[in-house]
Amino acid sequence: MKNRSTRGIIIFFAFLLLVSVFNGYAQQNLELKARSGNVTAMFKLAEEYYKGIGRLQDDRQAFIWYKQAADKGNLEGSYMVAYMYEAGKGCSQNYTNAFNYYMKAAERGHENSQLKVAIMFDAGLGTKRSLSRAYLWYRICAERNEGLAQRRIADCYLTGEVVEENWQEAVYWYEKAVDNQDTVAMAYLAYILSSNGAIAPNYAKADSLTKIALQKNIPMAEYVYALFLENGYEQKVNKKKAMEYYNKAAKGGILQAKEVVAIENYKKTNSITQILDLKQIYRAETYLILAQAYKEGKEVKKNNKKSLEYYRKAANMGSLEAQTYLENNKKRR
Repeated sequence: MKNRSTRGIIIFFAFLLLVSVFNGYAQQNLELKARSGNVTAMFKLAEEYYKGIGRLQDDRQAFIWYKQAADKGNLEGSYMVAYMYEAGKGCSQNYTNAFNYYMKAAERGHENSQLKVAIMFDAGLGTKRSLSRAYLWYRICAERNEGLAQRRIADCYLTGEVVEENWQEAVYWYEKAVDNQDTVAMAYLAYILSSNGAIAPNYAKADSLTKIALQKNIPMAEYVYALFLENGYEQKVNKKKAMEYYNKAAKGGILQAKEVVAIENYKKTNSITQILDLKQIYRAETYLILAQAYKEGKEVKKNNKKSLEYYRKAANMGSLEAQTYLENNKKRR
């Protein structure tokens, strides 16, 4: 029995030695092929260095071999070189080089690279910002069911950037993104469904979507939730709690929430400073405050023409006070 056991151990270690020799030979053979210009071998060698398979993990060596494969036309190599430039792995971080390698792969149909190109055009990262060019790449990605791209297409239709404003199209693309579990898209779809715009409100669906997005602290979800608390849509009216969420959303960059906070500040301080800083106006109340300020010359230079312009905007958004003022102003003429 002892002899049999000893023989088994010897055979086992002999097998391990044979495997080690074979692997060493395979590694040497792979490196020889890579050095002789075999693109497939270059990429495979890069993968082994990157993942630490069969050799010590080494980002620097991985980058060198990915780049050689990429420069010979390997699509995955181009993507990996771009990724490593973007992340600063195995090389100095360089967004311009990252963008250029992503673009090389994207133009040849590499799907992940196409989405990266869209994102970088969108952010102006490694290239000049261009929402119109980002939109074209997002559209390609959206058509093949990429959630982020679908949401950004919807954003463009919601705001009227690059394409004509169209809330029906926005809903179409947001719904597709929601199907892909995009929680930001859930929040923006909830916003549309709780607004009195071109789409009939659906407060129950908006409330359901908002609750999911709130768990991820999405600023637009915080705004919609505040809207519900302020007006009693699917929630009990709670003005104090509504303001808490408006403030949260405002800190998250939501322009609609910043407007509510500015109005609240005006009510407390009687100052229009925050209102004058608003980039966009969504509420009739804000236009009415500005109309009165320009009429009286309060914190701004008196300007009757501008005052009338703001009264008209407030009236068009349903302000009875503004409509009454304009009617009386006509009679006085």
